[in-house]
Amino acid sequence: MGLWLVMLVSLPRYWLQHDTTRLALLAILMVAIVVALIGFWRLMASAQRERCPAAIKHLGGCLLIGCLLIGAWHWADVAADHWAVILSQGAALGLLLHVVVRIWRRRH
Repeated sequence: MGLWLVMLVSLPRYWLQHDTTRLALLAILMVAIVVALIGFWRLMASAQRERCPAAIKHLGGCLLIGCLLIGAWHWADVAADHWAVILSQGAALGLLLHVVVRIWRRRH
């Protein structure tokens, strides 16, 4: 789901850059990921499904933190890129934070 969200928030970036090749690839991959998500959801046990809301909240918090960190980085670097670039880079950083924190928690 995190990968799908990163792709979703990257759409405005490529739309504003008129990059039709990346837009088409993102659209195709987003459809493939939705199909995979539906398949995974159907295969999950009810105990696993009950854990999803907490994981989604954690993902959302990490995405927000990632966007804030990238925004601060661009502001401090005076590289104030377009908001769409900051949003897509922040979402990617947030997804990375989410994965690293979840792996860290499992190991400790």
